[in-house]
Amino acid sequence: MKNSVSILIPTRNRSSILARCLAALPSGAQEVERPEVIVVDDCSEDSTLRVVEEFTRSSGWQVQCLRQERPMGANAARNAALKVAKGDVIVLIDDDAIVTEGWLRNLLNGLSQEYPVASGAMRLTLEGPLLGKHREEIQGTLGEVLRAPIGFDGQIVPVLANLAAFRWVFERATFDETVLPPVEEAEWLGRAGVRTAFVPDALVWHYKTKEDLRLGRILSYVWLRGREGGWWIRKSLRVPFRQRVTMATQSLRTAIRSFGHAGWQRCWGGVVIGLGELSMALALVGIINRGCRAPKSWR
Repeated sequence: MKNSVSILIPTRNRSSILARCLAALPSGAQEVERPEVIVVDDCSEDSTLRVVEEFTRSSGWQVQCLRQERPMGANAARNAALKVAKGDVIVLIDDDAIVTEGWLRNLLNGLSQEYPVASGAMRLTLEGPLLGKHREEIQGTLGEVLRAPIGFDGQIVPVLANLAAFRWVFERATFDETVLPPVEEAEWLGRAGVRTAFVPDALVWHYKTKEDLRLGRILSYVWLRGREGGWWIRKSLRVPFRQRVTMATQSLRTAIRSFGHAGWQRCWGGVVIGLGELSMALALVGIINRGCRAPKSWR
């Protein structure tokens, strides 16, 4: 691929992980013309700027660092970078994505006229023990993606933490700054009206700190994800009530089984799944709503 490439990295208050992310880029971009790199600092209060400057000095790579004047969230940071990026191809990774050797070449090779968006695999790497007894129970919650994610409409959904797309895709649609995981990718893809290829060889390590693995943080996160997903299906997709009741019933059954597993096996993974499914079910039928959403939340 001969197109110029811009890599966009949103970040906030995670300078130590950002340093790992940046340090991996030279190896990940081997055999590809050196890309433009843009880091968007979403009003961090740590050493983010110093990390970028140190990487630039030690690697010889030029990195443009933008700073939001107030916290506005990851999607707002991505949109800010899109306004100044010069590449024919836009690549998005998160600050906790540690790319592997040959990553960029493999990701770009996944792009085509039929699939103008390509998304790669993500494997967890953790600072501490994984919550629960069974990895598969919460790997999706923490962002491990080893197979192509399938959306509500049966199409492959990209992952914003490891994505490439032709610039013209973003001329059709930028990111909704009020939408949160787990629906932000599907929402954007629906407005862009394009198809996604999944490239398992374009692998990044998804780095999770001890703070990310705290029980309270994970439980809060899955509740919000379930609520956001159920609200989106109900309000944005406008799925008929009868179908939503069927979906909510399935989620409730999964929640009951998961809570039962958690009690029987003394496994927190079951609580994580059960809480997310319960939140989804309640949102699907309108018992709970996403609430007022200001575009400031980072995750």
